[in-house]
Amino acid sequence: MAVVLGDQQQRAIVERKERTAQRSEDPELVIGPLDRTEVKPTDEPSDGSLIARICADDSDALGLLFSRYARLVWTIARRILRNNEEADDLLQDVFLLVRRRASAFDPSKGSVRSLLVQMCYQRAFSKRRDLARRNFYSDRDVTGNTVVASCSSFPPYDEGLEARVGRATLKKALEELSAEQRETINLCFFEGYTLEEIAVRLGLSYGNVRHHYYRGLAKLRKHVARD
Repeated sequence: MAVVLGDQQQRAIVERKERTAQRSEDPELVIGPLDRTEVKPTDEPSDGSLIARICADDSDALGLLFSRYARLVWTIARRILRNNEEADDLLQDVFLLVRRRASAFDPSKGSVRSLLVQMCYQRAFSKRRDLARRNFYSDRDVTGNTVVASCSSFPPYDEGLEARVGRATLKKALEELSAEQRETINLCFFEGYTLEEIAVRLGLSYGNVRHHYYRGLAKLRKHVARD
């Protein structure tokens, strides 16, 4: 019997698709799947306790985890796949995987958030390669998505850096950046925040954050070329 998400998660994905259809003629309105913040009251259960409850087949716990991290997962998926509908599908895939493999989560290997980010990156890159083999990214699609990216605060993820040098080397290269550049790229690449969200988080203007991002990215590329 196929594993399906609960009603709460399914409704969120359906609402996301409806919003996507409503703004299909306005590419400037690309946003994440949920209009919710990730701020959690102190009396809410920890991520670790939610994972334990998911292991016991608690659908409410899965719904809470989905509410916290769906936007993050969707943002990363959208940046890599460059397509809203494919990002919706990947969002569901990731949380289905969480439900199936919750018992495999190991706190010693990182936080639940970081593990979700890793799962999303791995599955999104695999999905993008599969889509490319099926000629999903036609010239028309690439042009359309380039417009969307340029009108939003989601900078494109540079897969080449991590794919060519590995995450360990990439993190070492980050040490050569200024503190502002390093934090901006860490928040964008590894935490899934948009540039606008990073500006709020760091108390900087959007222009300054954008400057730190692209200057830092240029330095990373030079590091890769040098090595």
